[in-house]
Amino acid sequence: MNERMKKFFVNLLWLALILFVIRCMISMPKTIYDVYGCIGEIISITVILACLYEKWLWKYNPLEKTPVLSKYYIGMIKSSNDNIERKANLQIKQTLFSIQIFLTTTESKSKSISSSIDDVFGEQQLTYCYINNPNAEVRQRSEIHYGTAMICIENPKVLKGQYFTDRKTTGDMVFNAVTEDYKGRLCKKRILHSLVRFHYEKENG
Repeated sequence: MNERMKKFFVNLLWLALILFVIRCMISMPKTIYDVYGCIGEIISITVILACLYEKWLWKYNPLEKTPVLSKYYIGMIKSSNDNIERKANLQIKQTLFSIQIFLTTTESKSKSISSSIDDVFGEQQLTYCYINNPNAEVRQRSEIHYGTAMICIENPKVLKGQYFTDRKTTGDMVFNAVTEDYKGRLCKKRILHSLVRFHYEKENG
């Protein structure tokens, strides 16, 4: 258990204690069964609040040090394999204790297998291992492979980092967060492109 989780559970215990005191002030338990019932109520409330906080509410806590990376990014990656810059989209789904990363280019898709946010020499860094699945049309020159990415998150709106793979290649990546409006327009553009491609392939066998 890391320090963040320890701190979280300690705060939960204090919250449960405070709620128990408030509950007793409102209606003092008269029997041992009342005490058990009161404890059950407090546990239920605490668990519900803990789940809500871990999933959503932590993002709005100004005292929470975990950076909010749950955004949609666009940018580019450049591999040492061919030194070509490729446009890429990065989507991050995040709760307080979990984070998933999805990266998409015109040639492949990758998703995180494991990930963590750590302090590295005083700088917050997102490190994750991933599996990359290239499109069938490029499999001859780009096989399915694994890799590790290290991204500086000093500014959550601009992510910069490097990656290396089990194919002994390395690369750089730069991403900028986009607005929800831009994300919506991009999704519509993708859907339209997919429909056009589908009809084209259908008409041309």
